[in-house]
Amino acid sequence: GDKKNTRWEDIQNHITSGNPNDWKLAIIEADVMLDEALDDAGYTGVTIGDKLKGVPSRQLQTLDDAWSAHKVRNQIAHAGEDFVLTHKLAQDTIGQFRKVFHELEII
Repeated sequence: GDKKNTRWEDIQNHITSGNPNDWKLAIIEADVMLDEALDDAGYTGVTIGDKLKGVPSRQLQTLDDAWSAHKVRNQIAHAGEDFVLTHKLAQDTIGQFRKVFHELEII
């Protein structure tokens, strides 16, 4: 519990920063939390995508949110500096992670 709550607080601090690099860091960190949460919930796979594909939609109400947020993280990771992350998109993405984490009861 506490470690994850501290991580979530760090993510919240990053997303409220004025620095777009902090927003990217927030999303990347949230994606790492998602990966661990899926492991803890018993979903298997090499990648987050594999794990999400193995989740029956009726088992996770926020599955679409998880996919959307993870796709933004992939854009950040693969496009690097070419990917323009607006603060609105960053906030919306963290909001999607938040919904998933609430459903998985890790925050």
